[in-house]
Amino acid sequence: MRMTYRRPSVRNVPSAPAARSRVAALVVGLIVCGVLAVDPAAGQDPAVAAHPQALHFGIGELPRPTAAIVSSLSGSSVFNGVNINALVGAERFYFEGYWGDRAVMANVEAGHIWDGHETLAHVDTFVNDPSISGPTRQFDWHATMVGHTMGGRGFGYGLIINDFNLATWFGIAPFAELWSGAIASAWVPDPDFEYTGTFEVTPASLLFAYRTVIRTGVAGRTADVVNSSWGGQDPAGNSDETLLLDALVYAHGTTLVLAGGNHLAGTAQVDGPGSGYNSITVAALVSDTSVPPYGMPADFTNTGPNDFHNAKLATTEPAVRAAIDLAAPGDNLTLGFYGGVTGGHTSGTDLTGGSGQYYVPDMGGTSFAAPTVAGGAALVVDVGYDRFGGGVAIDGRVVKAVLMNAAMKTAGWDNGQSLIGKVIRTDQGLDWAVGAGRMDLDRAFDQYTAGTTDVPGLAGGSVQAVGWDFGQVAAGAPNDYAIARRLTAGDRLTVTLDWFVNRFLDEQMLSVGDVQFADLDLEIWRGPGGTAAVLVAASESAYNNVEHLSFAVPADGFYVLRVLWYGEVYDLPGDTPDAEHYGLAWSVQPVPEPATLWLLGLGAAWAMGWAVRRGGRIEPSAVTLGPNCDNYREDEALRASDLSDRRC
Repeated sequence: MRMTYRRPSVRNVPSAPAARSRVAALVVGLIVCGVLAVDPAAGQDPAVAAHPQALHFGIGELPRPTAAIVSSLSGSSVFNGVNINALVGAERFYFEGYWGDRAVMANVEAGHIWDGHETLAHVDTFVNDPSISGPTRQFDWHATMVGHTMGGRGFGYGLIINDFNLATWFGIAPFAELWSGAIASAWVPDPDFEYTGTFEVTPASLLFAYRTVIRTGVAGRTADVVNSSWGGQDPAGNSDETLLLDALVYAHGTTLVLAGGNHLAGTAQVDGPGSGYNSITVAALVSDTSVPPYGMPADFTNTGPNDFHNAKLATTEPAVRAAIDLAAPGDNLTLGFYGGVTGGHTSGTDLTGGSGQYYVPDMGGTSFAAPTVAGGAALVVDVGYDRFGGGVAIDGRVVKAVLMNAAMKTAGWDNGQSLIGKVIRTDQGLDWAVGAGRMDLDRAFDQYTAGTTDVPGLAGGSVQAVGWDFGQVAAGAPNDYAIARRLTAGDRLTVTLDWFVNRFLDEQMLSVGDVQFADLDLEIWRGPGGTAAVLVAASESAYNNVEHLSFAVPADGFYVLRVLWYGEVYDLPGDTPDAEHYGLAWSVQPVPEPATLWLLGLGAAWAMGWAVRRGGRIEPSAVTLGPNCDNYREDEALRASDLSDRRC
């Protein structure tokens, strides 16, 4: 219920009876249906037999799995499809010596990651409120697949013995420390199926897990990156659960990655808590058999525009806000499986016999796109500790700006930029479906390390053509970043600005609420000697806390990036300081020389024979698959011909 304190729009965290979570059902039906196990009798090479922990082969076959998260449909088996780690650019970090070692990741959702799976034996930190502890830890099928995606560990990346790839499945950040947090106080069984993804939370179970990983920590350390792949109905981003997470992140600067949610048919807005502000909210891309792979938003992924709730006026503007920040592969994935009868497996038996060598193919959903991005964030944090000593370099605003600015624009990407007079303007900021685009960690490494790495102070300055900054802007005092070199007409300039919305948590009163929403704008100017003489472009959304521009500069010259305090969307106390910290990232991609253009054109025609017209807005299309992974009974599931998509 709503309560009134000294600040309006304070509300109670829901009481236990009211807390039948608006958590989206993530039911899998799954189910043993496509799980594959080791077949020890399948004609093994002696070298293979010497490493039984490396076998992940389907019955009667010895494929050569890629040492990565892989897709299920495009290869000769479900173990050698598209290498997702390579596709999203993670191998750039690996080749530079960064596997996540210095970072701590936490996955917080209904149940726990199972440490009995061969890829997850290193998980040894489990966080949950004592009130939900039982005689058996609530290991869960869904959490196990998410944990595998984030940080599963293998036998040896790329290790080949007698022509067999003995590597198991590496998550995106395989050597980051991986914690598991659980929030479900009870599971809601599905009477028709053995598996459920519907669960309840209490104020204690929700607060304990997130407060521990973000604020109080474990053994003196807090998580650098937190992933959550659950959600419930909250299109305006103002539910108690969403406010709680935003408040903790605002106070501690943690990188929080959230799934945008899935839907069954038609279109749907992004669910909470992903509909909040202080996170990286992720959409799912398809598919492993498309050209290019994972180049378009899934028909089941939730998209903007989302509603906006003005906490001071208590009014809601429908369909005005871009809620998706990034996109990542989220379909046709082969992931580690837990079959035990705990967590969301509420009835039946464990047909795996407790084996930790089972995998389920063709999994899909934003539940797995989000941990892909979380793993990427952990790789960035690893570099941040090593090269920059942590601090503001690993602040959630900086990590978000770096990942978003480095993203690859998918076909049809459109953030509403248009030429008004002689100025490129957008009041949308991001593409409704994919945000800034598909995560590209190869480009993110350069974005983070190759140029300006945090301008001294908080107020801008002279910068290189690529870089990032943690700054603070105040009313009446814009921050200018003058690119030191002259740009050429046609160079592509991409800039991302993000900041947090001020929300609070009162743990003694168990209340959460809004404080202030600063309205910052991003402008691009041109002028002699780095002066701001001619306005070239502006991202000036009224309801977002991200501004983003990507365009070909119209003329030769020197360019200036400007971060501007435009005002406040709201300020509930009325006296909050008119200043806000932010993360900023920018890059310039030079226009190719004519000879390069000719070679690129020839290569594209020879290799692909296709082209995509840019500029059309992505419109969500009708779908037939939804948020609660399709369900199959065991007798159906065991038939390979009946394998079908499962969205989680």
